[in-house]
Amino acid sequence: MNKNVKLLYCILGSAVLALLNTPILGYAKLGIFKGGYGGHILGELLVRITDLVSLLGFILLIIFSIALILSNIKFNTKQK
Repeated sequence: MNKNVKLLYCILGSAVLALLNTPILGYAKLGIFKGGYGGHILGELLVRITDLVSLLGFILLIIFSIALILSNIKFNTKQK
């Protein structure tokens, strides 16, 4: 059970990373630049980094979900 809890925490963290590009969080990350982020090199860099982190979150979410499913499948080699 302890392994399942750790995997669930990993899934929760990955989901937060994957949701980084939602409109709710998008306004928060781009609101620090007055007049928009288009004129700032740091704004463009911030958008690219959050895109990559969000993609990494989706990939980790898939990996940890598959790991949780596989850890809970009982492989019975003996059939009665």
